[in-house]
Amino acid sequence: MFKNIIFFITLLLFFTGCSTLNKTKVILPPSWIAMQKIAPNVYVNIDMNKTEQQKLVKLIPEAKKYVTAVWGKIKSKPTIYACSTKECVKSLGIGARAYQFNNHLVLSPKAITKELIAHEWSHAELYKRVGGFFNWRKIPSWFDEGLAVFVSHEPRHDKIAWKRIIDNNISYPSLDELITLKQWNQATHKYNKNIKMSDIVVTYATAGHEVENWYKKVGAKGLKELINEVKNGTSFEIAYQKR
Repeated sequence: MFKNIIFFITLLLFFTGCSTLNKTKVILPPSWIAMQKIAPNVYVNIDMNKTEQQKLVKLIPEAKKYVTAVWGKIKSKPTIYACSTKECVKSLGIGARAYQFNNHLVLSPKAITKELIAHEWSHAELYKRVGGFFNWRKIPSWFDEGLAVFVSHEPRHDKIAWKRIIDNNISYPSLDELITLKQWNQATHKYNKNIKMSDIVVTYATAGHEVENWYKKVGAKGLKELINEVKNGTSFEIAYQKR
């Protein structure tokens, strides 16, 4: 088991760089990283108070409803790690508000909402259905993020945010600028750098708009067919274009 953990960490570092090191901590035993279990598959830092714990546990089934509404019956069973302190956030390598790592959802204090739990859960569901890391790498960032935006209804990214981008003539990226994670991060900085609206994120709203329109045409059936085709070797571009 320990050898498998070391192998997986080494593999992830090879593909993503040393900045991933803190994120790999979540695959270690919880006690090693000062996390305590408060519910099945739910862990928090040991000094999170009871009120915060109860809020988190209550939000999880609400987030699940959002995921189910788009994906149908859920296949993933993610483990949730939630932080209430800056020390925990730093220890687990949370650079923004949250992230998904393999089958783990890792939340900062700002991410303890049903919308952001659902967003990260959508990433985990895609990761599970497509067959893991190597197939997941074939999915462009704009689709993975856009689907999570559509699932979650998060106000900074949703259709209202997109309408504000259009109404205010704000520049937004093409999908070709949002394929790799590196491109995604660069575009997020570029397109939000000079706008005055801090409550929208242009890349997420752009991707969400694209995927929402596509999903309305193909539905859950088309989504699952696309994922299965990619899992079985069809390129994402071909699978996406045919629907």
